[in-house]
Amino acid sequence: MITIIASFRVKQECVNAFKAMAMECVEASRKEAGNSSYHLYAAKTDGTKFFFVENWEDEKAIELHNASAHFQKFAGAFLPFVVEEPVIEQTIEI
Repeated sequence: MITIIASFRVKQECVNAFKAMAMECVEASRKEAGNSSYHLYAAKTDGTKFFFVENWEDEKAIELHNASAHFQKFAGAFLPFVVEEPVIEQTIEI
């Protein structure tokens, strides 16, 4: 199992639009083969900071996800909404 944690800092005026766009990606991603869970979280103390937490069976599942139409749509559209590049970490359970 591979867990991906991706954090985004979003412009205040773009929060609602970002959430809507991100949730479209979340809903579609949950249906993908190899996905165990896919969630979007907001920081409790900062409404402009968001985290995707994704669990994938293996690297192949991640590759297929990254090539999917819904992920490509999100990846091609989020930059105007954020104040900095996202931080993306792949983790494994120890």
